[in-house]
Amino acid sequence: MAKCEFICPEKFYLESEADVTIKVKGRNPKIDVRVKGCEIRSVKGNVYHLRFLNPGVSVITVYQVTEKGSRIIGVKKTDIVPPQFYFCGLKIDSSSKVLKLGKMHLYAYSEIYKTKLPVNKFYMLYYKDFSASVKKSRKPIADTIRADTCKLTKAMRERLRYFQPKSDKIYFYGLYVTLPDKSIRPLEPVELQAGMDTIINDYSVIYWLRRKQL
Repeated sequence: MAKCEFICPEKFYLESEADVTIKVKGRNPKIDVRVKGCEIRSVKGNVYHLRFLNPGVSVITVYQVTEKGSRIIGVKKTDIVPPQFYFCGLKIDSSSKVLKLGKMHLYAYSEIYKTKLPVNKFYMLYYKDFSASVKKSRKPIADTIRADTCKLTKAMRERLRYFQPKSDKIYFYGLYVTLPDKSIRPLEPVELQAGMDTIINDYSVIYWLRRKQL
């Protein structure tokens, strides 16, 4: 069996491309390289130029092909890091008492391009649970609203305006951004959470933004 070695960055960035060198030691083995989470754009010698398609993990699998079939001789898993996501100025995995309703409500900031990438379309799922209220007998409410720009629609603003931390949930999914080269990348779904500020007891609302698996 041949031996396989990978030379690549410790992590990949969703909005960029990268080179991975695959060195195979053996008696001129024939190999087959397959990938998940990315695509092979070109191959020059043992250098594979990759483009990344989804946030998560890329998997590169190298097979040695023989007359008796093929066997795996190397697997490389690498994280694909998405650009930092923001909702109304609130960065993912952070909290704030203020939501900024400026020109762009949903966007990602790319460290690679040093620019904001507006979300070009998305869905908002609004869910209201009455189990913690006096109206326990009422069925939960679920409402899905679509936007075709980076801005909240009027209906979305209404849901946000009357957001109740104890009973309401708001998710954003189907998020896509367009890169400067006009290619499109998906982003992970997020959840907007809220709670009352109990530290200073001023009854103000604190918002959190978290990654969410729908």
